[in-house]
Amino acid sequence: QFLVGLAVWGLAGLVTDTRQAKRFFPLIGAGSVLGYVLGGLVTKPLASWIGSSNLLLVWIASLVVVVALGERLLAVADTGRGPRGRRSDERSVEQLTRGLRYVRSSALMRWMSLGSILFSLLFFSLYLPFSRAATARYPDPDELAGFFGVFFGVSTGVAFLLSLFVMNRLLARFGVPLVLLVLPILYVVAFGVLSVGSTFAILAVFRFAQVAWLSGGAISSWEAVINTVPSNRRDQTRAFLYGGPTQVGTVLAGVVALVGESLSDTMLSRIGLTCALLATATMIGVRRAYPREIVRALREGRPHVFDADPLGGERFGLQFSDRTAVTAAVEGLADPDPRVRRVSVHVLGDMDPDEVTEPLLTCLRDDDADVRATAIASLVRASGEASLPAILQISSDPDAVVRLAVVDAIGALGPDGGHSTITLERSLLDADPNVCARAAVLLVRAGGTESALATLAELTTHADDLVRSAAFHAMRDHGGPELFGIAEAGVSDPAPAVRAEAARALVAIDPMRAPAPLTVALADDHALVRDAVAEALGVVGIAAADPVVDSLTSPTRWEGAIAALQHVPIDGRQDDVRRFAAEMVAGAVDSHRLAMSIEGEHGDRSALLKDSLLWRSMRDANLALRAVAVLDGTRALSAAIENLSVADPAQRANAIEVIESVGERDLVKPLLAIWEGSAPPIEPQTLRERLASDPDDWIRSCVELLDAPRAVSEGGTMARTLTTLSPMERVLFLRKVALFAELPPHDLQPIAGIAEEHAFADGDAIAEQGESGDVMHIIVSGDVSVTAHDSSHGSDDARVVAVRSAGDVVGEMAVITNEPRIAGLVARGDVRVLSIARPQFESILRERPETALGVIRVLCQRLAEASPAASETGATGTTTTSA
Repeated sequence: QFLVGLAVWGLAGLVTDTRQAKRFFPLIGAGSVLGYVLGGLVTKPLASWIGSSNLLLVWIASLVVVVALGERLLAVADTGRGPRGRRSDERSVEQLTRGLRYVRSSALMRWMSLGSILFSLLFFSLYLPFSRAATARYPDPDELAGFFGVFFGVSTGVAFLLSLFVMNRLLARFGVPLVLLVLPILYVVAFGVLSVGSTFAILAVFRFAQVAWLSGGAISSWEAVINTVPSNRRDQTRAFLYGGPTQVGTVLAGVVALVGESLSDTMLSRIGLTCALLATATMIGVRRAYPREIVRALREGRPHVFDADPLGGERFGLQFSDRTAVTAAVEGLADPDPRVRRVSVHVLGDMDPDEVTEPLLTCLRDDDADVRATAIASLVRASGEASLPAILQISSDPDAVVRLAVVDAIGALGPDGGHSTITLERSLLDADPNVCARAAVLLVRAGGTESALATLAELTTHADDLVRSAAFHAMRDHGGPELFGIAEAGVSDPAPAVRAEAARALVAIDPMRAPAPLTVALADDHALVRDAVAEALGVVGIAAADPVVDSLTSPTRWEGAIAALQHVPIDGRQDDVRRFAAEMVAGAVDSHRLAMSIEGEHGDRSALLKDSLLWRSMRDANLALRAVAVLDGTRALSAAIENLSVADPAQRANAIEVIESVGERDLVKPLLAIWEGSAPPIEPQTLRERLASDPDDWIRSCVELLDAPRAVSEGGTMARTLTTLSPMERVLFLRKVALFAELPPHDLQPIAGIAEEHAFADGDAIAEQGESGDVMHIIVSGDVSVTAHDSSHGSDDARVVAVRSAGDVVGEMAVITNEPRIAGLVARGDVRVLSIARPQFESILRERPETALGVIRVLCQRLAEASPAASETGATGTTTTSA
């Protein structure tokens, strides 16, 4: 029976994922129970017909059919999944060992192992007294057989009905972990009653409930939990649970039965009650670990590598008075490898100043700039102000990293109003913006000078993004309240990286004044800035809770506010966050239903409207789930959200299971209609009215486009010039350009607005080889030849190496590399292009990082064309390069 159960549920686990297990395992359990019932009913007439000795042949024939069916199911399950990863030569002991290793690494499986022992013990603790009582009640063997036949026939029939009609609903309503609690609670009630008084009727009732629930519900729920184990470890884990802990529980039950001969029924019932309470506690552990195990399964398929500082920021555990350690570190200063010297210098900074100051001073003259800079930092830690005169002597070091270390040393020790202040004032003229910026903020903090404030203001408005970022970064470490206004202005800088640094500087300068401008910055278009603002508000803490939660009422701040709530405590505002989540859930479901009701009668225009609604639906669903994650306080939902968009259906199923199992279950449950397609469509007339009155301007524009005259063909080319096209018609064309494939539909409109149209006649040069590549082109209509001069053959004639057509991008390589064009572009027939200059293209990349994916895709295509196989084709004048 153990082997049959292992095979049945092993096969079931292979052909279902986590979500399907919840729905199909009860049906599988019902089929198993039905098989027992039918087997019991046909055994007697079958034995009378063919003889009991031939029943073994029926058993063998049945196994052959089952094996054939199992192979067929495995073949279907393996389609598209690749090899099963099973070793045919792996022995049973090895599988048990592998199962044990996985169980030891998983909190959920450890709880399941303990539960296997206790449930096996509890099963026989109730089974044995019932059997004894039934034998005493029916001493005649025929009467006893008749009773057992009726009893198990009815109980398995009830189990069948439970599996078929009840379990799916219970699991869908309460989830697997909660349903698992039913069995131990049943045992608690049973043994609690039996410890007070035991009769045959009471034993029969509880044994009936045990059989019915075990076969009809508990086993399928149990197997659904095991199905969370990754498929390549599932068989070994199941083999271990059934072949190890379950058998241990059976042995313990036998021991209890033997000992029970000398114990009263009441004492045995109390032992059973104790085990039942332990089993209940174990299932509570399973319930807590179940969502985490699913999250673990998700993360195992997406490993992350974290780089660490070799020094780790630690002190090496060395004692200040350790002479041997000091000697070893000092000897390391003479090592020829500068990395060894740098580590030695770092270690010396944490030792006794009397022992290490002199060796560190000698390192200020080291040949390696990093060693000199590290020596400055170590001297500050070890000797403090006593080392400042020696440090100031190298303030004019030729390497910027050393000059910066000198300024940082002054900041750590405090300007003395003498030589250190003079050094800072001289550093205001330093060529390196980091040195200049940090010196300026230190002078402002020390009392300020007009020149320092003017320098800092100049740096924060410098033409170079890196210089502005350096200035605001310096304010994070040294900025005083006088700089708050400058940092506040920086939150509106054109460059996202600068805005992010300014946001961090604001909270470093004055945390109490920072929430007001930072909550406004939550509406920033760039995720980099929103994340920086969110982290900064997290530094403010509880004082930022009210303005952040209030920002949930502003659609432009939704993304930023939700990001901030992951860092800001929301004590007292949970209801507001929950209300926002509920509104987002309703909006997501409604947008998805609208999208799925749209027919494709208008071709690409209908597709634009549908995709826009689907994007809005997923945005609202994402916001809702992130809000629930804030309320839940765990990272489980965050992992699930990341996996909702992956291609692997099993990963998506795991993600949806996490969503349904964690946190505000009733709140997010309506979202399942989005991923499981259960919402009914909307009538066409009602749909059109709903869309025409949609509060979103973009959606209404998409609706208006449905009835507008067609200016963009289904193939993607324009029927009229760009100047006569509406913004929405331009978007229709840009949607077919691979470069912008990853952008949401509405993000294409500003790109269409900055693109300029140019027309070329046959033979016109669109771009010359060797010229500065400051413009890229998207071909609207016609063909463009990519040409190159082959000087190696002594000819000035241009050779056609590729031909691009409508929807292709040309000239992008020169724009990306900022190098002269490696090929020319010539019109073949009448050609129209949309041109985007380098500054606008770089702005697109900064503001819409998703465009970088399109760039990578195009570059990969170019590389593929330049491969040896493609080059052969290129010799005929059809492929290989781009200008």
